[in-house]
Amino acid sequence: MPASPADRRVLVFAGVLVALAGIAVGLLIFFATGGTEDTPSSKEPLFLGIQRELEKKIDEGGPLYFASPFGENGFWLDIEDGELVALSLVKPGTTDCIVKWRDPRKAYVDCDDNDLQAVDLDRFEVTIGSLQKGAPKDAVYVSLRVSERAPAQSGGG
Repeated sequence: MPASPADRRVLVFAGVLVALAGIAVGLLIFFATGGTEDTPSSKEPLFLGIQRELEKKIDEGGPLYFASPFGENGFWLDIEDGELVALSLVKPGTTDCIVKWRDPRKAYVDCDDNDLQAVDLDRFEVTIGSLQKGAPKDAVYVSLRVSERAPAQSGGG
C-alpha cells in the first residue's frame, strides 16, 4: 500500500531533521577539536624522559619505540655516534614501508626484509635540556614537526 501524502511529509520532515542533527554534531566536533589546524600541543616538542635513563634502556635492550600522541607514525629513539637520535618509522622514499627493529640482526628491517642502519633513516629533531619550567637539565624532547633526511641519503654518512 503506497504511503499517503501526509505520511510522506512526516518522513521527509523526519529525514531533514536527522540530516540537520548530523550536520550540527559534525560541526560541533569540528570546532571542538580545533578544525583543520594542528592543536598547539602537537607543535611543541614531546618530553620523552631523562637522558641517562633513556640511554641506559637503549644500551640494555636496543632502540626504543615511541608512538605519536597525534595520530601520526611514531619513531625509534636510538644512539648514533654517542648521541640520541629520533628515527622515522617510514623508510625514506616510501610512504608506507614501516621499519622495525630486529634485535637478533642488530638492524632495522624494512618491508622487503632488507637490513637498514640508523644512518639510512630520516630523523626528527632531538633536544636535550630544560625546555619547560621545572624540567631537569637533561630532559629529552623530540619535535615531530622538524625532520631531516637520512645522512646516508644526503651524503652525510
